[in-house]
Amino acid sequence: MAFFGFFDYASSGAGVAKDAPVKRPFFKFWELFARKFWKFFQVNLIYFLFCLPIVTIGPATVAMTQIMRKFTLEQPIFIFDEFLDSFKKNFKQGLIIGLFDIVFVVALTFSLLYYFYQMGEDSSLMNIAMTSITLATGGFIIMMHFYIFPQIAALKLTMNQIIKNSFFLAVLGIKSNVVTLLVLLAFLVGMLMTFTISVLFLPLIPMAWISFVSVFNSYPVIQKYIINPYYEKRGEKNPEIPDYSADGDTDDEDDRPLFEDFGGREAAFKADKSKSKSQHQSPQSKPKIKGKVIK
Repeated sequence: MAFFGFFDYASSGAGVAKDAPVKRPFFKFWELFARKFWKFFQVNLIYFLFCLPIVTIGPATVAMTQIMRKFTLEQPIFIFDEFLDSFKKNFKQGLIIGLFDIVFVVALTFSLLYYFYQMGEDSSLMNIAMTSITLATGGFIIMMHFYIFPQIAALKLTMNQIIKNSFFLAVLGIKSNVVTLLVLLAFLVGMLMTFTISVLFLPLIPMAWISFVSVFNSYPVIQKYIINPYYEKRGEKNPEIPDYSADGDTDDEDDRPLFEDFGGREAAFKADKSKSKSQHQSPQSKPKIKGKVIK
């Protein structure tokens, strides 16, 4: 049926060819952002509820990161089930990082307030240098977090390995990290400028947007320097990356797929609008579907 004359869900187009050109990251980001726009509010509400006990901010952030990772990989998920599963599975490591973050935010805030006050009293070179060092250190630790949470959500590593990897990845992915950091700062400034309004809508203000930007920019770096080399060393291919040949065939006849994807080649289908509305709404014609998507 057509929705206000714009969307006809009873008809189908020609599909998307599996050998279609890969979208550039900029266009892919906005396509995914538009497609998941309303789901971000759903994720944000769940995240807010799980963060109400302050100490659970870490595990909740890991769980939200897992959702954003699945969004980035365009994998189907049940949002609440995925969130809860990741929250429980990664609770210990998420709790450690969350407690560290609480201490880090408090220490960084008081340090900056102290040095800003000192600069107001005496703008000496020492005070300027200490303020700059504090800002740079805080910024770098934040950039490390762009990789800490995705690694906890996706990889089976010790906390020492995660911290070590995040330090190097923060340097290797510096360009995307700066972009993510600027988006984060702009978001925070916007919230502060509209604090009286934003605080009222805090459960619905999409922190998930920031998480999505972070994961979209950082996860490819993790794949490039950690995940892909791991599988290449084992002579395997990263299962997160689709493996389609240009013509849809493989060298080994036994490896050919049972069903071929004709996306982009089949004829478009238009629904027969002459059929009565009651036929479309007949309860007997609707199959009952049960089960979950296998992770």
